[in-house]
Amino acid sequence: MSKLFQEIYDFLANGKELAVATIISDRGSTPRTSGSMMVVYNDRRISGTIGGGIVEGDVIRSALSLFKTQGALISSYDFNQTGRMDDMDLVCGGQMQVLVEHVSASKENLELFGKMCEEIKMARTFLWVGKVTENGNRLQVERAVQTADNRWLGPLQEESHLQKKLNGFNIRHDKTALFEIDKDRYIVAPILPPDTVYLIGGGHVAKEISLLTRQVGFRTLVFDDREEFANTERFSDVDGVFVCKGYAGVFDGFSVTPGSCIIIVTRAHRFDKEVLAQALKTEAGYIGMIGSRKKRKNVYQALLNEGLAQSALDQVHCPIGLSIDAETPAEIGVSVVAELIQYRASQPVHI
Repeated sequence: MSKLFQEIYDFLANGKELAVATIISDRGSTPRTSGSMMVVYNDRRISGTIGGGIVEGDVIRSALSLFKTQGALISSYDFNQTGRMDDMDLVCGGQMQVLVEHVSASKENLELFGKMCEEIKMARTFLWVGKVTENGNRLQVERAVQTADNRWLGPLQEESHLQKKLNGFNIRHDKTALFEIDKDRYIVAPILPPDTVYLIGGGHVAKEISLLTRQVGFRTLVFDDREEFANTERFSDVDGVFVCKGYAGVFDGFSVTPGSCIIIVTRAHRFDKEVLAQALKTEAGYIGMIGSRKKRKNVYQALLNEGLAQSALDQVHCPIGLSIDAETPAEIGVSVVAELIQYRASQPVHI
């Protein structure tokens, strides 16, 4: 989502208008869930997706109509209903609502999206807030950003009843919430800086993992003790590659937060043990180590003998990854990143 906001800002900065489609509610089985976004340009190009298929095509047509009428509209899709959904050949069985809003290249919008991009660049969490009102036969959306330190940026002014609702607001990662206050409708989405994956080890499995972590929105840093494995030619699409001899002090100088994930895939048991001992001293929310149950037993016992508590080891995901009978490096990469997605989705968002 952060990349889409930057794309929107860049387009507006060139004086061009666009439309944005956002799933604002979902129930049951749907192609995508709330928070999913798609940008529609007036030449019919799109960026992002709300699920593809015929519903996305219908939303694109609605978005294109707003280049003439402007304003906004909300479309509902009930995949349990007969009639129109039968015509669309959809069998998902859920319901969802999609907000489509025209975004002009106004000074107001340019300032708002510019401020959003600044917050994203500084890795600060914020809420993307919209108030939906009726203006004649059309809907209008007033937007604002509420920062983590309770600053309001944008045309939508702070409202006491809305602020009361937002205090302590709890929503899942990248999920949009839709609610009403005194007949006014509000849309609220958390925009979070990408969580960081610390990928310790630069072998075949690490390479496959790195290809996927970036695709699903994780900031990815790779570490190895060998220059021939820790280099930007081998890992060309990650956020940083570092050589760390013997893996001593591997996390020194880095801010490992509760949103961080540490994946230990070094080439030797002794290095796994060395890194795991350091990882357990950080605040990382997820720590995973590759290896068999026999390896886990040996590494854990060595750390217990050095005085580490069993409760600390109980936090570790080992064997790492979801159980899908993965064998090849690529399959293991899929299982590991799937577990990271599952972990991330389970974490509540506080602002």
